[in-house]
Amino acid sequence: MRTGENGRDILQEEKKAGQKAARTLSRRLKQVLGTATTKQTGTMLKLAGASAVVRFSALDHIAIRSTSAVFKQHYGFEGIKKNGVAMNMKPFDHFGKLFSGTNALEKLADELGEIRSEEITSKIKF
Repeated sequence: MRTGENGRDILQEEKKAGQKAARTLSRRLKQVLGTATTKQTGTMLKLAGASAVVRFSALDHIAIRSTSAVFKQHYGFEGIKKNGVAMNMKPFDHFGKLFSGTNALEKLADELGEIRSEEITSKIKF
């Protein structure tokens, strides 16, 4: 178990910071998708989200999940569909709007730096 000053659990602190950033990104992603799409069946907004992934006793990454249509809209698509029709779809840049509209990643980086520096200073013996 990783501990900081006063016996605080560093893993739990990192997990909380990651979950907080993931909630912020999830809310913002749903806002971006809600304003960018015209046909709203609800499945795109229901399945869109973000989650914090903890591996090997540390926050590993924040995973963004959504339908494949969102990723195709973000990057654009040019090619032949299953039915043989050629398609050219312009990119919407959903994730660019997502990250430019929120500072969740900067806050997460600051919190992780603070938490991990506390762990390091608690292990150094002067």
